[in-house]
Amino acid sequence: MEMTAERFHAEARRRRGERRRGAAPYSSEQRAFAVAYARTWQRQGRSVTASASALGISDPTLREWMAKSTATPGTALRSVVVKAAPAAPSAGLTLVTPSGYRVRGLDVASAAALLRVVG
Repeated sequence: MEMTAERFHAEARRRRGERRRGAAPYSSEQRAFAVAYARTWQRQGRSVTASASALGISDPTLREWMAKSTATPGTALRSVVVKAAPAAPSAGLTLVTPSGYRVRGLDVASAAALLRVVG
């Protein structure tokens, strides 16, 4: 059976049961429907907040589901650019940390040892 906004509400009420407080456990089918519903509304020029309200869920919850639906687990890669180092006046390697610190004049063994220490 195809999910509709009415079925979404009925299923949420059924899953919530007698609980008065706390989040309702939404099925993966409901989450996928809510994301598709919100994206359809966005293409029509409506806001995510409006679609969340229509579905009876919070705006942050719907936005989180939307963000997770576009992310592919295990593929969060960082871009790395490898460039040839210009001829430096000092001999040795230069280690640049992710936070921007530079350590110059290292030999390969010293750079490897430093990398083991700083991670």
